[in-house]
Amino acid sequence: MSQFPSEVIEAALAKVEADAKAMFELAGNMLRAYGGAMYGFDFLANAAVNRSLAVSSGFRTMIREQNLICAGALVRLQLDTVLRFFAGFIVDQPHEFALKVLEGNRIDRMKDKDGNLMKDRHLVTQLAKEYPWVEEVYERASNYIHLSETHIFSTLSKIDQDAGKYRLKIGSLDRTFPDEVYIDAINTFRACTYIIARYIDGWTYTKDNPKMVAQMRQILESKQNES
Repeated sequence: MSQFPSEVIEAALAKVEADAKAMFELAGNMLRAYGGAMYGFDFLANAAVNRSLAVSSGFRTMIREQNLICAGALVRLQLDTVLRFFAGFIVDQPHEFALKVLEGNRIDRMKDKDGNLMKDRHLVTQLAKEYPWVEEVYERASNYIHLSETHIFSTLSKIDQDAGKYRLKIGSLDRTFPDEVYIDAINTFRACTYIIARYIDGWTYTKDNPKMVAQMRQILESKQNES
């Protein structure tokens, strides 16, 4: 039996770790922006970074432990951070929104700037306008959260296809999967992390350049009024 994880998987996991380090640096830039001023949205952004880093650590461990059931669930958690942080970018008052979250209000009971309840399905649909792959990943990764056919198939191995015989697996270790299965999970996790990083970077720019952002907003609003 070949050694697990393989060099290919370890190389991919090294990139996940590098992503985490880059995210930590982005958080530092965010907190130092505009002379270190703190706004309501900083609390939500900092929480998104912190959760992302914690989930990344667990994801790397679960891949190395050959535990795809837990790793898949962690992909879904990373996507959950993406969706709920993204919600702060489609509301009228991001700072007020963040403070409401801090008070314990549920995001799926709040509305975006167009008056739509921000349930998961709505957030997925909106985010998929820029990242179409999000819809498929949401469905696939959710199967790792809820007991489903994904968990049934993870226990089965055919031992006699003609006779319809199967071997059942019980234990935390995955049955034998090719490296590509783990690489796909890793790439998906990294794609979710990229979106979080991009929005953190966007908020940092907004925070550090309030006058320029305000001018850009006025220009966009005037063009919308003209059309």
